Amino acid sequence: RMAGLSIADRCEPAREVGGDYYDFFEIGPRQIGVLIADVSGKGTSAALYMAELKGLMLALSHQQRSPRRLLIDVNRRLAEHLDNRSFITMTYAIIDLEAAMLTLARAGHTPTIVVSGGASHLITPEGMVLGLRLPGAGERFEQMLCEHSQPILPGDVIVMYTDGITEAMATHGELFGDTALAHLLASQQHLDAAGIRERV
Repeated sequence: RMAGLSIADRCEPAREVGGDYYDFFEIGPRQIGVLIADVSGKGTSAALYMAELKGLMLALSHQQRSPRRLLIDVNRRLAEHLDNRSFITMTYAIIDLEAAMLTLARAGHTPTIVVSGGASHLITPEGMVLGLRLPGAGERFEQMLCEHSQPILPGDVIVMYTDGITEAMATHGELFGDTALAHLLASQQHLDAAGIRERV
């Protein structure tokens, strides 16, 4: 709970355990870190990697105030433990209500959508997936990863999600997609966070 911020969340795993993970980290009186991630694959191994990620984030989110630097630290540690076929997509954002600022970095994850003044904006800073065990992957990860900052205003909506939403498929095979989600969110900005979640 944080005065001035309304939060709603939802997770429906494809199986009993899954590889999607989100979390919140209170990092100051008016600052919150928000994480969303998706490990390749499903089932127990995906859940185990997510448990490892949670431990890393609990330790690092209070030490590192730059989302970009935090993701670089996480990538370095994860690459030592993931198997050769696994990787994790992730976005980590800091919402600073005191400074009225959103700052985020994105490691190959779906866009973050910000709705402000009735218009949706897809935020897609550069970045590659976490945990790749390939020659030179760590250096490439650091070179590619960008940090994005923008002011936030009262009434703005910030939406982080996994591809479970945008890859939902209609009976004729069409994917829901990022653009449709962005349009839907823009039309529902008048609702509170829980109302927007239920509308989606």
